[in-house]
Amino acid sequence: MARADEILDITRKMDTSAFLRFLIAERYPKKTVASCSLRGRSVVVLKLIAEIDPSMPVVFCHVPNLFPESVEYRAKVVGELGLRDIREPAEDGGPLPGDCDHWEGLWADNPVDQSRAYKTIHLNRTLANFDCWISAVYHGPYPATPGPRAREEGRLVRIDPLSTWTQAQVRGFMGHHGLPYHPQATLRRPDPPRKDSGSVIHHHY
Repeated sequence: MARADEILDITRKMDTSAFLRFLIAERYPKKTVASCSLRGRSVVVLKLIAEIDPSMPVVFCHVPNLFPESVEYRAKVVGELGLRDIREPAEDGGPLPGDCDHWEGLWADNPVDQSRAYKTIHLNRTLANFDCWISAVYHGPYPATPGPRAREEGRLVRIDPLSTWTQAQVRGFMGHHGLPYHPQATLRRPDPPRKDSGSVIHHHY
């Protein structure tokens, strides 16, 4: 039986919290890493991780230019949840020998004209020392047809802990636990254009 199929079979009746606890504390202790952004679904996953093991490595994926609010918001979330191992993606040199390419996709926003650009963050080096990858950047829409919570991706087991969650569930969880949303999620006013701007700058949260 494939690793992902075995995990799905064992955890079939577990809720999301118990599922993550099984992976982080029992199946892959010290061999699990999470990739996150600052979207609502990511914050839900961070809250669940913090309740299990706040020392588990968390990699924040973002493009170079962060909204100033993002820096403050990330510090607030990390501080309130007590997360102790926050990392940046390592400089990537492509897939490791015998493995496939591992990456997360991000939407970056141009605050001048509110256009968007899609960016890819490759995580091959970042994930090199881990066996289980909790993939929780969540820059895509909520899926119409939920996929599996676990699947094989090269040498890794890739986990989508909120694969079956709806937007209403995420909002309910955020509200119940008093988790704040990123300011840009509710306030979409663009920054005023700079006269000396020589290139289009995209920001991210």
